[in-house]
Amino acid sequence: MENIKNILNKYETEYVEDYKKRWIKAKLKNKEDLLKVVSELKEAGVKTCSTVSPTDFIDENKIEVNYFLEDLFNKKNVWLKVDIDRELENCEIDSITPLMPSANWHELEAYSTFGVKFKGHPNLRYFLISRDYYGKFPFRKDFDWREHEKNLIKNINSITDEYFEQYEENEKNIGHTSSRTVLNWGPTHPASGPIRLKVHVDGEIIEKVDPDIGYVWRALEHLVERKDFIGAIVAVERICFMDNPNPMICYSQAVEEIAGKEITEFAKYMRVILGEIGRIASHLVSLGGFFGTMGLHTFMMWCLDIREYFLDVLEDYSGARIATACVEPGGVRYPLEDYKKWFETINKAIKKFEETKDDIIDIFIKNPLMNTRAKGVGEFSLDDVVEFFLAGPIARASGAKIDVRIDEPYAAYDKLEMDYVTCENGDTRDRLYIMFKEVEQAIDLIKQAMEKITQGIEAGEMDPKKDHLIKMPRRMPKGEAVSRVEWARGEMLMHLVTGEKATSPYRLKLKAPSVNHTMVLDKLLKGKTLSDIPLLYGSMHICQGDLDR
Repeated sequence: MENIKNILNKYETEYVEDYKKRWIKAKLKNKEDLLKVVSELKEAGVKTCSTVSPTDFIDENKIEVNYFLEDLFNKKNVWLKVDIDRELENCEIDSITPLMPSANWHELEAYSTFGVKFKGHPNLRYFLISRDYYGKFPFRKDFDWREHEKNLIKNINSITDEYFEQYEENEKNIGHTSSRTVLNWGPTHPASGPIRLKVHVDGEIIEKVDPDIGYVWRALEHLVERKDFIGAIVAVERICFMDNPNPMICYSQAVEEIAGKEITEFAKYMRVILGEIGRIASHLVSLGGFFGTMGLHTFMMWCLDIREYFLDVLEDYSGARIATACVEPGGVRYPLEDYKKWFETINKAIKKFEETKDDIIDIFIKNPLMNTRAKGVGEFSLDDVVEFFLAGPIARASGAKIDVRIDEPYAAYDKLEMDYVTCENGDTRDRLYIMFKEVEQAIDLIKQAMEKITQGIEAGEMDPKKDHLIKMPRRMPKGEAVSRVEWARGEMLMHLVTGEKATSPYRLKLKAPSVNHTMVLDKLLKGKTLSDIPLLYGSMHICQGDLDR
């Protein structure tokens, strides 16, 4: 980390300091130094931008732009800050996208929601939001949400109007003597859900793919500002239904850091169990959905059937199967009145998977048709992982040893035995295989956590009826924190900012992996045929909830 500090200290800064074990936090005084700093950091191995997070300090007439830059393989990260003028005509800073392509869509999102203009961006445009927000920048503190919501019907129509204008323009340009055209895949395709891919083709061959996102944009980052720190959980967990415990863990960690609170050992192990159950539920949906698009419906139903058993576990604990609200700042929401009974429900779900596992391997994982269709298709290299910040099973399928649970352990992961689950080919088959192996890994971690809890209770060191939750202050001190977890689809990062004696978040940035995984679709699909789209899209585990937020 000293090398990184030396680079940062070459420039005029307000501070350069350690932040956690693997992060250096620094604030540049001159925004003109940004590109030079990022260029030097890249040479030193910090080659990837996780996300860009503006914060609007309206009283100080400034926007603070936060860059979260990572060295994926050496686990050295930089949290870089720069202040810029809040006035729209001067609200600009150099784009780092030419240096770090992974920053591309994150800069577009910052421009669309805060009005930060990124000079030198290859395609600066409005992004994610619908047309009625253009020029208004909804995440600024002076944006009038109430007035905007009065015109809800008009707002909705702006989305469809824009779609049909593009559709009609495309119809005009379809020639009878050319094989080139633009096809709309979505926005309600059964293999994708609410996303539109504008697919430029020459006959059956794909020349270019333009993803059109934002159809389920809910402004979750603004919604949390309307809640207190505990109530914000109901917005945070709605990032995606497939794995909702892990976003709650990520957010809760950030709140706990600012409050200076340490949760109990029992709560840490409970978070492991709940987080891994969320991972299993998500992976089973992704696996089942993938094979469903291929017409292998038996396997799809097997996956969904097994998933129901794990949702039973969440229901037994929280009373809900999807929107569980089972984790909150201070620990986990509910005590375990009868931990042995709950563990029996978990073991029932595990048994269901293990009874089906061999059949899944023999009939589908080893299926010659499956291997022929998926093997060697849609490959990503390690360089692609770094350039576009691919994460989770997608990165690990390319051999990348990246997993926040190991790299920056949270909850009780540092007390459990685990290792990276990787493949080498980076193709569609490997991405599916990684998910299957991670279900096995998750079950092993759950077993370890249950054993640790049982030992703690029997030794009198844990009380499952009292140790689930510590008291959190209603008002938070002024501060900020960055929290990361390994979500089912890869790294989730949240940047939380609080004001003095705050009762609700001042700013919460939600960064989830589907943004980068959708951004790379053009590279993934270019040169392939139209029939490859469901296959390759399905292997990317994209969720519109965490994509649009």
